[in-house]
Amino acid sequence: MREPVAITGLGTYLPRLMHDNQTLPPLDEPATAEEIARIGVMRRGWAGDGEGIAEMAAQAAARALERAGTRAAELDAVILSNWTQRRFIPEFAPRLLELLGASRAFGFDICCACAGLLYGVGLASELLQQPRYTRALVVASETTSQRARPGSKGTLILGDGAGAFVLERGERAGAGRLIDYELATAGEHHAIMDISPEGWVRTHIEQRALAELASRTIAEVSGRVLARSGVTLADVRWVIPHSGTAGVQAAIARRLELPAGRILTNFADVGNVSSASIPVALEHFQRAGQVRPGDLVLSAAVGTGWYAAAALYTV
Repeated sequence: MREPVAITGLGTYLPRLMHDNQTLPPLDEPATAEEIARIGVMRRGWAGDGEGIAEMAAQAAARALERAGTRAAELDAVILSNWTQRRFIPEFAPRLLELLGASRAFGFDICCACAGLLYGVGLASELLQQPRYTRALVVASETTSQRARPGSKGTLILGDGAGAFVLERGERAGAGRLIDYELATAGEHHAIMDISPEGWVRTHIEQRALAELASRTIAEVSGRVLARSGVTLADVRWVIPHSGTAGVQAAIARRLELPAGRILTNFADVGNVSSASIPVALEHFQRAGQVRPGDLVLSAAVGTGWYAAAALYTV
């Protein structure tokens, strides 16, 4: 029998500099009002000095730990999701452990593109099935803005930020609960996106085809986790997916046959913050009073590779 896994803490961090569409550096080809409306992002953060991957992760993690009533020294495991600043050695998780003072924990980095945080949640939940592990921290930290070619319209979409969950083995009064998760990888789609030699994101299929693939994949992983949990979309209060693009969001709504009001995203306010998008959106709507304790939430994400993940949980 599986041990229950509680979600005891949530924390996020957005950069000090939040660009609106007037303060962004000039584009090579100015965007029309219609293009800006179609893109759908009015504001996004750009990380600056002291806001690297580990530093933003530490800010989000500290807030999550405070809300969980847990000290970093009590953590057993730390999983850090990041794809936007890949490097050989050292990776970022050891630096995060140092910044937090997580002296007892082991930590490691994962990628999985925009699905990385949910992959981390799945891995952490399995670790917490072992009696020797009690608490895990899962953090996503991304400088997604740095993967857009300067002067391109991608700078209108991509933003930076971090988000974190504290997960604990067992029931916790007043805490959320991870009910189930699903992970999937479709290798046949591994080449649809990549990074140019200069470091910019490149897409090798049409945007409409990408949106349809993303929505179909999200529907598939979501359907499996719902079926296994014995619930339907009608039972779910909110769907909070990885933001992706406005086109992806519209395709998800069509695919799941959900009214737009039940799909929550703060994409317009923060842009695409990649694997950090789900916790960033969740906290935004909790603060607004829209997501309330006990609500049943479905979150799903896809990431180029082609990765997919879904999680069903209460808050």
